[in-house]
Formats: sequence, C-alpha cells, structure tokens
Amino acid sequence: MIYLVGILIILMHVMGIQADCQITQNMVENTNRIFTYRNAGGAVELLRTERVPQGRTLYMVCTERDVVETQCQDNGHFTEPLPMSCDEPMQPRVMQKRGSDCPETLYIVGYMMKGQQLELFRTCYDRPNGRVLYSQSDLYYKSYFAKRPLVHFNTDQIVEPAEAAAYMKHRIYDEFQAVFGKNQRYLPRSNDLVINRGHLVASADFLFADQMVSTFRYINVVPQFKSINDGNWHEIERWLRNQVTPQQPFRIRTGGIDILRLQDENGNERCACLADSKLPVPKWIYKVVRDTQGNGIYVFLSYNNIFESRRPPLLSTCQHVACPLSLPDNPNDGFIFCCNPTTFPY
Repeated sequence: MIYLVGILIILMHVMGIQADCQITQNMVENTNRIFTYRNAGGAVELLRTERVPQGRTLYMVCTERDVVETQCQDNGHFTEPLPMSCDEPMQPRVMQKRGSDCPETLYIVGYMMKGQQLELFRTCYDRPNGRVLYSQSDLYYKSYFAKRPLVHFNTDQIVEPAEAAAYMKHRIYDEFQAVFGKNQRYLPRSNDLVINRGHLVASADFLFADQMVSTFRYINVVPQFKSINDGNWHEIERWLRNQVTPQQPFRIRTGGIDILRLQDENGNERCACLADSKLPVPKWIYKVVRDTQGNGIYVFLSYNNIFESRRPPLLSTCQHVACPLSLPDNPNDGFIFCCNPTTFPY
C-alpha cells in the first residue's frame, strides 16, 4: 500500500498536478496590483482564477510603466513573492462599444492595456430613462471569498447625480409619497430601507479586489427590494458559485423586465419609479446562466414585489421548469420561477 502511494505521488509530480501555484486569500486581500498574464497568442488577459499553472508568468500591473513580473515555479512558489502593492494602481474604465444584442448603449467595464480592451463585465444602459437593461460577466470557480475594500458607488459621469441620490431612503419615501399619495402604506417611515441598489453583476462573483470593486457602479444596479436581494436572490447567487467548476466557467446575464405598477391611495395603478419618471423599479429580475459557448444551463426569474402575497401569473416568455434548488416561497424572500434556458429570450 505504501509503495502504491509513493508511485502515485511520483506520478502526480511528473504530471504537474502539484506544481500549480495557489493564490491565497492573504495574497488577494493585500495586493492592489492588477493580476494579468499573456495567453498562448501573446495577448494580455486579466487573471480570473486562484490557481496559476507552473511556468506561467504573471504581470502585476500598477500602471503601464510599472509592471512587476513573477513566474510560477515547479515548487509551487512565485519567483517574486505575493502579496504586492503600489501607491496608485490603475483603475477600471468604462468604455462604450457597439453591441447587436443591446438596444440602448453598451458599456464595457475593464482596463485598457497595450491597446487591448480587457473586459470585466458589460452592461446595457438606457440613459434617457435611467434604466439598466442587463449586465453580463463570467463566473469562475473559487474556493474562498476574500474581503473587499470599502468603496463608494461610481456614477462614471454617465448616471446623473440626482438619479444616484434617488436611492437614498428618504428620497425613495418622498417619491412614493408624491406618486402614491400621503396615505400610501408601501413605505411607512422615511428611514426604512425597503428598496436598495441591487447589483446585477455581483461583487462576490469576482476573486480579486480590483475586480470586486469594479461592480460598484450605478450602471450595474437596479432598484430591488432589500428583503428579496438579501433573501432568495442572495441564495441563488451563492448556489451558482458552488456549482461552477474549475474546468468550465459560467456566463451570467442579469437584468430587469417590465416596470412594477402599484395602486395609489385612490386605487389607480401607477408606475414605481425613484426619480420622477426615471429609474423605474423592475417588475421582474432575471438571471440567465450559460456556458461560455452560449449553451443555456439555468434561468431564474424573481418577482420584484414584496406587497403581493400570492405568486403572480408567470411571464409568457418563461416556459416553466423545476428549479434546481429549494427556496422559501413567500413575497419577502421573493417568489422565484425557473424557466427553460433554451427558449428564454433574454
């Protein structure tokens, strides 16, 4: 038995299974340089995984003129030890791009290095209405969740300051009072946090600190009821992170459908918006999970309304299928439906 174990260890070493370098949680939390490498074609790419193959060189970027190289050795250590930091690291940029599947304006959030656009995620934004149609990114396997730095949301000089301020608790209360009447019961107090900034691309879907921070943008959020965001939606996102494998990342698109309508104090239906007729609260929030070749795997559909006690009629575009996980079935956690990914049109 000992002989067989010895042979197995030798084989694992020869095959390089133990030779990869592991990027630890401490390295992530104490590095502010940007992790990049060159692919087989020589193009720069952002590192998204915690394991680095033996022989691969990482280019740890602060600025285009300040780059430190470190290579994964066959002993599982880097030639230049991590963590690494610098004074003023490059920040993610927002770049406009043409996209056939975005009917409004498509923005790419990422870096520009060596004349190459390095994408972290993309978002389709309806600027005249202050409405994010969807955001999309790739989700890679990771075995730990690093702490992210404290960060403020960024308007990117795209979202108007008044729209950003519309997410404040008292502003939402004032807007509901104006739209639904002084006797509205949806938001009973001005200091209650009922609707918050619901990330479409979740910060926890990324490994590295700069990548997590990049998601805190107003072009990546929709008005979502806090209890739903913290409830079933959070559980779905966590479940997906546990399903992705080291061999196959997920490509995830998350967005809003329709506008939530609620009755005012006179019984008339009114659109729920946070900034006059702009920044509408979506009636539905969806999450489509595909592989990187575009093959559908899952579709989750959340009813973004805590005031309706019964499950609503299902969207006609959702062909109902059984959900792959069990979730609470109530309005506060969020009514969840699962759809056929091959027929879902978003």
